[in-house]
Amino acid sequence: MFIKANEAVATRGSTLILPTVSIGNVPQLGIDLLINTLQLSRIGIIDDSALLPVSGISAFDHIPSRPVPLEVYQSSDAKWTLIQQRSPPLPKHHRLFAKSMLEFIKAGEFDRVVLLTSSDAALRTDALIDGPQIRSISINCDDRILVDKLQALSLTDFGQRRGVAIGDDMDSKESSLAGVLKQLHAAGIARPLLDMCQGAGIPVLALVSLVNEGDNIADAIMLANAVNAALGIATDIDQWRPPQSWQWLMPDNVPSELF
Repeated sequence: MFIKANEAVATRGSTLILPTVSIGNVPQLGIDLLINTLQLSRIGIIDDSALLPVSGISAFDHIPSRPVPLEVYQSSDAKWTLIQQRSPPLPKHHRLFAKSMLEFIKAGEFDRVVLLTSSDAALRTDALIDGPQIRSISINCDDRILVDKLQALSLTDFGQRRGVAIGDDMDSKESSLAGVLKQLHAAGIARPLLDMCQGAGIPVLALVSLVNEGDNIADAIMLANAVNAALGIATDIDQWRPPQSWQWLMPDNVPSELF
């Protein structure tokens, strides 16, 4: 259930950017950079019983509120709506949570949905070893300007055979998507959510970062750069501003008082 900060909150016509809890936490870290650098406002939370509870100190420099499992942020012009997910779904609750997110997407009447996910680079196919390590999956998308921009940025062709797109007839469309989704590993709810969006006819662009587990700060910066370049969110960003919570990302920086 979406609990708005106030009655004036609106999402219709906005672009929704949401992460999955996936390998390296790269999508969430990328969302952190976008929220903190752009100084987005928290417009509400999503209460979902499928997620593990979470507690902690304020994550962002400009927002004093304590984090909860699912937070919703928005730009001042309501053009961009971002979700930050702080905890993973409970065991065996991935499809249930994906269904909840699908309902939120439908109710929000968003103009466009962009899913950020990461996939285990150790399990990638030979075709994905060379070239850009951020690829895209487009579902139900007919935005030629965006497609051309993705091609110019080399953010194309995740797991699809050359010359074989997700086609117009339903059988080839479903079989092509199924083959693509099988190549996502440790990607959280990306598989079920993309499959559900396909069936519901919802246009979705997924950006997939192929990474290994470890210090994934550089991967997060690359993903934030890709999102910003593809969507044109902000053209005047010289440098991303990590939030204050990043000072505890790596074990050497964690306060001993926590243990």
